[in-house]
Amino acid sequence: MKDIEAGYSNSFKFEKKEWGKIKKGFTHFQNGDVAFAKITPCFQNRKSLIFNGLINNIGAGTTELHILRPISEYINPFYLLIFVKTEFFIQYGINNFTGTAGQQRFPTDKLKEIFIPLPPSKEQQRITEKIKQIFTIIV
Repeated sequence: MKDIEAGYSNSFKFEKKEWGKIKKGFTHFQNGDVAFAKITPCFQNRKSLIFNGLINNIGAGTTELHILRPISEYINPFYLLIFVKTEFFIQYGINNFTGTAGQQRFPTDKLKEIFIPLPPSKEQQRITEKIKQIFTIIV
């Protein structure tokens, strides 16, 4: 989690490790996956990103990540990233936290219940281009 930047960036660092040492007990992901922290306070701090530049296109990390894999050419990964950084999504997660104080998490079952507004591909592209322009100013 320490290697994922908080806020509105899309930045992360990674270390190269042997697959045999990380194939069990970790969350697995691939290039193009959208990930976000499920544990407090990282969730509220918007620790989220799109994985890219991974060696062999795959990686493994903390089990405290939810992974969204846009499997359709109709879902723009950056559009999903924008959505998980919205105040609407953050509040939804907070309202559905489980666990004790300091160890609260956004549970998978509640993630599966949220509706993600999905405009046509061209509109997603227009939205993402505008948000990227804004991010260059605020990030």
